[in-house]
Amino acid sequence: MGKSPSEKLKSLLSADRGVSPVIAVALLILIAIGFAVAIQGVGGDIVDGVQQPPEANIDGNPQEGEIILTVESVDNADELEVRTDDGLDESLDTESGATTTVDFEDADNQITVVAINLPDDERVVYTYEVPDTDDE
Repeated sequence: MGKSPSEKLKSLLSADRGVSPVIAVALLILIAIGFAVAIQGVGGDIVDGVQQPPEANIDGNPQEGEIILTVESVDNADELEVRTDDGLDESLDTESGATTTVDFEDADNQITVVAINLPDDERVVYTYEVPDTDDE
């Protein structure tokens, strides 16, 4: 005669059967690959969204009462501006070799060149301290 339903249930619950090791390993590999793809997708979007700061290499050649500023290279900058602490604010061409001359009279203490990556990323790329010209 066959087993009673309660005996069948006991034998089913106490059975030492499980998932095949091959299937278990395959499932773990698939889960790991899924996590790797998800992390790479999220991480890739984060890295792609990072914007490089504006850079420029400026050469300053001080002369008698003025400084000649020459653009040597520009990277990730839409604009260059020459600023002084006395209120001067003028554009400088971003082409390599572009020059501008700033009179020391236009600045009290400092002349700076700022690289700008629109809409609002700015970085000071050159600073010149104007020598004191008082004849006291």
